[in-house]
Amino acid sequence: MKCTDCKYCIEEDYGNSNYTVEGTSADCLLGLNAGMPVDRGWGTEPALDFAAQCQRFTKGDSVQVDCDREAGALENYSEDEEVRALLKARDA
Repeated sequence: MKCTDCKYCIEEDYGNSNYTVEGTSADCLLGLNAGMPVDRGWGTEPALDFAAQCQRFTKGDSVQVDCDREAGALENYSEDEEVRALLKARDA
């Protein structure tokens, strides 16, 4: 179990565009993991193991955001109403 398996995890690509992605950062939308944000790398970052002890871990798809933000506002990257509210607050 990793933080990236949680619905409250946001994984954002970074780089110049979707064609030149340099990496992906992972962060907790609830701000519960002091080790985040972190470069996701190959998913082996120790900070991603926090999920095993997190009281709010909720199995689900993480929010995946592309460099170009083709979906527009962050809240458009999730259909879950609770996650959408957290994304909207983050984008403000």
